[in-house]
Amino acid sequence: MSIKLIALDMDGTLMNSKSELSEENKKALEKAMKAGIFVVPATGRVYSTLPESVKNLPGVKYVLSSNGAAVYRVGEQNPIYTNFMSVEKALEIYRAIKNVHCIKEFYIDGYGYFEKKILDCIDTFHILPVFRNFYGIQKLAVEDMEEFIKQNKNGVEKINLPWITSELRAELLQCLCSVNDIAITSSLGENIELNNKGANKGDGLKGLCRIIGLDMSEVMAFGDGGNDLEMIAEAGYGIAMANGEQEVKQKAKFVTLSNDEDGVAYAIEKFCFAKS
Repeated sequence: MSIKLIALDMDGTLMNSKSELSEENKKALEKAMKAGIFVVPATGRVYSTLPESVKNLPGVKYVLSSNGAAVYRVGEQNPIYTNFMSVEKALEIYRAIKNVHCIKEFYIDGYGYFEKKILDCIDTFHILPVFRNFYGIQKLAVEDMEEFIKQNKNGVEKINLPWITSELRAELLQCLCSVNDIAITSSLGENIELNNKGANKGDGLKGLCRIIGLDMSEVMAFGDGGNDLEMIAEAGYGIAMANGEQEVKQKAKFVTLSNDEDGVAYAIEKFCFAKS
């Protein structure tokens, strides 16, 4: 097998449970890039919140963000591939869930935005400490989300509804049941992610491959969650993490070690460098 590109989910896959890039995984990525293999972070995160430890790795040239809705060339502001939802669709979603008490993140032009009023009740949400400083620092507060969406004519990359209970999940899905032409997925058990219909990591990866002249058969993709399914299924070699969801494991061609056991490094060594 000739692997020319490695696509990597971040949370639960490349990053360990402390949201850190381990030394073993870092060395494996550096070895792959030195061998001429593209290493592409493929994340549900918005571009501006990609971990610096990953984005700044020498040799990382492209980033797939917002579940594939935007693909960036590192160091450039404008995406080279997009699959955004329209302003009208984003407004329809916002109005459908406006009165539900939850954090509503809108990913626009590479940045994440949320309603400023959330800061007054931020402690009512069960946010993991490692992500707490995102709000007001890495993700930006706006006074009026509806007006803000209207002003951004490029459309919306993704809408993220994080840190929700099972009861809130059911309420939100009920509110969204009348909204058509959207993709609903989840990377964690505690969130709902909304993209344009047809926007997913598999689609974004195919868009990037067309641009750089690769075939999906030459791609190895790693993931653990529901928003990785299309990427895992469509890559020439889909790799699921041991800590991943069962559905992801069923789609994968191989299940590697967990994200706390350097599963990425293990599979890269096994399939890219092991002697036959």
